[in-house]
Amino acid sequence: MLTRVLQTIESSAHVGRIVLCGEPSLQDTPAVRQRIERGSLEFLAAAMSPAASASRACDRFEDALPLLIVTADHPLLDRDMVDHFCQSARDHSDVCVGVARADLVSRRYPRSTRTLLRFSDAAYCGCNIFSLNTVNARIAVRYWTRLEADRKRPWRLIRTLGVRSLLRYVCRRLTLTDALATFSHKLGLEARAIEMPFAEAAIDVDKPADLVLVESILNARARGQGNETE
Repeated sequence: MLTRVLQTIESSAHVGRIVLCGEPSLQDTPAVRQRIERGSLEFLAAAMSPAASASRACDRFEDALPLLIVTADHPLLDRDMVDHFCQSARDHSDVCVGVARADLVSRRYPRSTRTLLRFSDAAYCGCNIFSLNTVNARIAVRYWTRLEADRKRPWRLIRTLGVRSLLRYVCRRLTLTDALATFSHKLGLEARAIEMPFAEAAIDVDKPADLVLVESILNARARGQGNETE
């Protein structure tokens, strides 16, 4: 999975300097070691959690903003997804996050189970792709480190925006735009969601069933059949 993600990132004209954040033992992986030796990859030791690692990277590479963050458990990530996100993130927002409509994902892969954020306008899935565009983005990343344990419980995340937002969310009267506006106001920055028009952008590998699904998609592509509906 890691090798596929590295190849995707390398293929995008929007990405220059590449840093792998992970356990030190990853440096012994041939695909990683070779890239480090030829100077096309840098390594940063991971912190205690993904969000804490992102915060460490943001502090370490403040002079290299904007930062694109993707995860190694996303083997379906491809250049079109990266390019779409990077092109859309070229605005004045401090932080951008990729999302996909849940109905897009469910139509394409009805047996795929994803964590959903159910807003009044639509339900969304996260896509594990983010951009930290300004120094203010560090505020959002550090805030996320406090919420990370609840990332699979959307209502708990919304609760941090206040009782009013939570009630509107529970009653399906809160839009994604409204939620991000409240979040932005709360932290004193500008956060924006970027809708990804790719169902596969929402499929990472969190459990064995995800791995089976991803392998079936990749096998179908290799056979020249496109993406089979699963």
